[in-house]
Amino acid sequence: MDKNYNFQEVEERWIKKWEKEEAYKAIIDSRKKSFSIILPPPNANANLHLGHAMYVLEDIMIRWRRLQGAATLWLPGADHAGLETQYVFEKYLVKNDQSRFDFDRETLYKMIWEFVQNNRGNMEEQLKRLGFSLDWSREKFTLDEDIVAFVHQTFKKLYDDGLIYRGERLVNFCTKCGTSFSDLEVKYVEQKDPLYYIRYENLTAATTRPETMFGDTCLAVHPDDKRYKHLIGKIIANLPVVGDTVVDPKFGTGVVKITPSHDPVDYEIGKRHNNLPAKQVIGFDGRMTEAAGKYAGLKIKLCREQWVEELKNSGRIEKIDNEYTHNVATCYKCGTVLEPLPKPQWFVKIKPLADHAIKAINKGETKFVPVRFKKIALQCLKNFHDWNISRQIVWGIRIPAWQCADCHEWIITDGAKPEKCAACNSLNIEQDPDTFDTWFSSGQWPVATLKSKTKDFDYFYPTSVMETG
Repeated sequence: MDKNYNFQEVEERWIKKWEKEEAYKAIIDSRKKSFSIILPPPNANANLHLGHAMYVLEDIMIRWRRLQGAATLWLPGADHAGLETQYVFEKYLVKNDQSRFDFDRETLYKMIWEFVQNNRGNMEEQLKRLGFSLDWSREKFTLDEDIVAFVHQTFKKLYDDGLIYRGERLVNFCTKCGTSFSDLEVKYVEQKDPLYYIRYENLTAATTRPETMFGDTCLAVHPDDKRYKHLIGKIIANLPVVGDTVVDPKFGTGVVKITPSHDPVDYEIGKRHNNLPAKQVIGFDGRMTEAAGKYAGLKIKLCREQWVEELKNSGRIEKIDNEYTHNVATCYKCGTVLEPLPKPQWFVKIKPLADHAIKAINKGETKFVPVRFKKIALQCLKNFHDWNISRQIVWGIRIPAWQCADCHEWIITDGAKPEKCAACNSLNIEQDPDTFDTWFSSGQWPVATLKSKTKDFDYFYPTSVMETG
């Protein structure tokens, strides 16, 4: 016997043997009970990392059930991982003194496709070398034609059922990555920032973002705050004063400036008070817009510095608290502070769908391990906002929605380009450039992968375990 364990020789020999014998191929047998797990698909753009060690638990469960005589399926796959992959590829471009802006959409997509295909094999080979008992005959990729077609059909069905709509709302936007994010993708970071106390004639409002003052549409106080109750309905510094219960009387002076285009709370306040006008003073490029006057074109940080200096010189700054600690929304990929910006996007109505999930959890149809995660899941499901599924990136499944350039109507299909506008018969139609949030397709993964083989779906769905760690 060899003195040292030669993993290269042993692993390669057993992999070849298992593949030749199709040792882990799932066999549908009506006499047996099924047990199935869909592998959470690793990103196709890179190698496995330590977090994928969780797959060992799935492998143990699959092997245990197989030994008990169940018909087992552990289905492997790879995730195109929208933003993650484009972000990695852009870093690769930077090393070659290039950027995404140097290429048209089709060229950039093809370049990323080749990049992914060249890397995807590494990840799959690593899964095999680790000995995971996956059924490779059923491997799927989130950009396989049948998967894309399934995702398109889902989008159309949800739209036809009134569960998807297009609307302009504030979205979490990263000015560096150039795309919006859902609420669940926001990374909150605690940090210290100056809190500026700024005079509006006889009122003082506290803010960490004086550069958004160019978009102020009102001042808000709590309706029961005795200090300011008599001012509600008055005009101060050319801004109406409104009373709203969401205002915290203990924050700052109890007076807050409202900029509906740049803060989600302000946006809701603006809607509640006669749809106050919303002026966008920060652009999607991270620079001040024309609404900022002489500061137009400046980056946010530089504008803030110069504007604060001007406010000081005019005597409008009462004081500055340099020790104010708060949570700031940042991009989970690049760390850039996210800007709440108004943008037309496609949204999923969450409540009707969440209600079904809540019902299933309360009935015990879905079980959580550990049990404490049940409470967390219910809290999330009860407090979700409508889900923004539009992403302003090239890499991913493009949204099957076309807009008429003449009458501006939207035409939703199951993937095929319409010949003409359904409303005015114009031939001048253009597809939405956005792609789906990766999670829109990933959320359909268990159904989409098994539906590609109808008998698999009938026998192996619903799956036995969903690993979400």
